[in-house]
Amino acid sequence: MMFDIELLAYRLLKECGIETYDFQIEPLFGDASGRQYFRIKFEKRSLIMMKVADVKPGEFGRGDSFDDFVVLDKMLEDVGLNVPKILAINHENKVMLLEDLGDVTMFEMIKSEPSEEFSHVKSAVELLAKMQMSLDGRTSFNTPADKRQFSKKLFMEEFYHFYEYMIEKRVYHKSFSGLWKKLEKDFRKITTELSKLPYVLSHRDFQSKNIMIKDGEHYLIDFQDALMAPAVYDLVALLRDSYIILKESEIDLLLAHFWSINSLTRDLFADYESFERAFHLQALQRKMKDCGRFIFLHQVKGKEWFLPYVVPTLGHVRNTLIKLDMEKLADRLAPFIEELKIGGRK
Repeated sequence: MMFDIELLAYRLLKECGIETYDFQIEPLFGDASGRQYFRIKFEKRSLIMMKVADVKPGEFGRGDSFDDFVVLDKMLEDVGLNVPKILAINHENKVMLLEDLGDVTMFEMIKSEPSEEFSHVKSAVELLAKMQMSLDGRTSFNTPADKRQFSKKLFMEEFYHFYEYMIEKRVYHKSFSGLWKKLEKDFRKITTELSKLPYVLSHRDFQSKNIMIKDGEHYLIDFQDALMAPAVYDLVALLRDSYIILKESEIDLLLAHFWSINSLTRDLFADYESFERAFHLQALQRKMKDCGRFIFLHQVKGKEWFLPYVVPTLGHVRNTLIKLDMEKLADRLAPFIEELKIGGRK
């Protein structure tokens, strides 16, 4: 395996005009993705090699994570956003050579500077507003992301993912017979409202671990699953980040800031109240899906490092249920997920 990686690295470097055998390969942590990353070190320089697993596309509406990355990287760069430069591509082996952006994500920056958390997230809110307005100004709309979208079917698949892994495959002490049919009715109502929201091209996972910081500049990564989604989708991923937990008052301030600086958002929504409700509805769906995903990644993929984020994410779900006055849904879920119990309600 390592010999194959070294051979691929050599060929990619050669394609860039760098013909050397004197390089070192350092495997990097890949988190939740089906991609492998390696840092290639040579001549006091370094580049990143990304290898994509040869898996069938389509899970939860995703496309080809290799080819789509290539197309979307260029599209984002063309509209003026910072993304990693692609230096060489080997389509046969699904591997490419990228510029090295370092190891500092916004998540790591906030961990090292917790007092600056609000400031860092605010700058990311401004980056998102820039991204949405820049993408809206395109003259061509034929990327893979433009051709797929969050459908009612996809929303419901993600709701079921929450039910399956947060309840069906996690709760063993209480019968949940017939629960899904009851939840399905609630989730279909939410899905119907979400599907009627204005859609924009969305990163899909615009959160602190997917924003790199190099020389004071923000770079977007992990955008290969981009698609058309409700215009608040990326804002939810950022402000209801499972890894960076903001105060509710801070979320309110940043929502208002996003509204004030994003002319596209003000064009898409009739007023601030409809924008705010859309944010909370999307937060409920996205955060429920994330809870299920974290359990799935632990149970199925053996990635136990996601477990500490389940409870904070359930906190997002609970707060959103309260904001939406959905206590009945909370009551339906609370016997199986204690963290969703509201106040003294039984």
